[in-house]
Amino acid sequence: MSSDADRRRAMDDLARQADRIVNLILHSDLPRVDVEIEIENFRESCLRRYPDGEVLFEMIYQSRFERIWEQWGDERPGGAGHTT
Repeated sequence: MSSDADRRRAMDDLARQADRIVNLILHSDLPRVDVEIEIENFRESCLRRYPDGEVLFEMIYQSRFERIWEQWGDERPGGAGHTT
């Protein structure tokens, strides 16, 4: 397998992990603290692959997760704005 294919597979894996966290935020009733643990595990996974990537993680992923919490957090199952 070429290094380009390996890089692409690693990037696809990160995208899947990030999408999984977005789905936890939007569609699960997990408490925020548990989702934050998932985000921290994802951060550690990213930094194992890309040790100099902390700033990029903050810019790309952390800001995305925070924006989703702000926009949709009350609408998630169990959120303040959720009605059953």
